[in-house]
Amino acid sequence: MTLILIIKIILTIFVSLLGLSLLILIFPTRFKVSGTFEDDQKQLRAVVSFINGFLRFFLRWENNTISVSAALLMVKAPVLKKSLDEPAKKPKPKKKEKKTKKKKDSSKLSVIDWISFAGKVAPKIIKPIQFKTIDGDLSVGFKNPAATGFFLSTYYMLMYTTNYLKRINIRANFTQPGIWGKIEIGGLIHLYQYIQILIFVYKYYKRRIRKKKGGS
Repeated sequence: MTLILIIKIILTIFVSLLGLSLLILIFPTRFKVSGTFEDDQKQLRAVVSFINGFLRFFLRWENNTISVSAALLMVKAPVLKKSLDEPAKKPKPKKKEKKTKKKKDSSKLSVIDWISFAGKVAPKIIKPIQFKTIDGDLSVGFKNPAATGFFLSTYYMLMYTTNYLKRINIRANFTQPGIWGKIEIGGLIHLYQYIQILIFVYKYYKRRIRKKKGGS
């Protein structure tokens, strides 16, 4: 009897999670993101709402601290709070070993490779989104000035593939890495549309890795 009861509980949980997943895929997912990035104040807030607000997630990044909370109907509870300034735990000292030269992993994608990859998949990712609010004025810089220029050229190329991105003005900062400015985005998505897109992204990524390694 105990075994049958455990099996029933497991099946009930499985069916409930499966039903919840299907509802999340079917119902439109609403989201809102707003950020302010200044030298003295950097913060980002995001809210994602599933099944007409039945399930919501809240993310906040401020003073280099990330906090995440979830709400089921009217019940809200914290999920995660982490400071990015916390010092990493020092590993225990290891015995000195003879240094051997490691071959550079040729399969790793560089920053420019990732930007090029994003330039290919971003239009497909953006297409299903129904934007209600989109506005921004940002200055962006990477450690490598070449990556900054490549990022900006990729963004302007994407900007002319969709009318939405024209509402976000991005300028290059070649002297200092980071992000400054303001941005506000809101809208809704039908997540089931991303099943085929995720398959494409995965296959395209694998193809890029094979090409990086020198394969066909």
